[in-house]
Amino acid sequence: MGSLSSFEIRVQTRWPDFDGLGHLHHAVYHVYLDEARDDALRRTVGDFEAFPNVVAHASIDYRREIEYGVREVIMRTEIARVGGSSIRFRQLVLTPDGEVTAEAESVLVAWDPVTRSSRAIAESERRALLGGDADEIP
Repeated sequence: MGSLSSFEIRVQTRWPDFDGLGHLHHAVYHVYLDEARDDALRRTVGDFEAFPNVVAHASIDYRREIEYGVREVIMRTEIARVGGSSIRFRQLVLTPDGEVTAEAESVLVAWDPVTRSSRAIAESERRALLGGDADEIP
């Protein structure tokens, strides 16, 4: 998935995450993906209080089901691009044995809670997001 920074976490599934068809409900993927992006941000620029942000784009391609009984999924999150005020993520949802079940992309925008609008990503934040590399990403 060629990225600037890559992170991986395991997310425990819960009984209500599954639907009547016996597989992980499609809306739950968004919750898991959000949790994984939050983890990537905490590891780089800090928690939500340190780096407020909003989702500007989210898309998921579902590749195969996760059946009831699967106790955890692997969330692989990659920072694909850092722009002037946004961060593009590429993410995979995998079974415990490594099979890809979904591919996702999202864009988060740095947020100023006072003006309630987007803000520029500071150079210190950019360096942290890029893993210490201060080069500008087009």
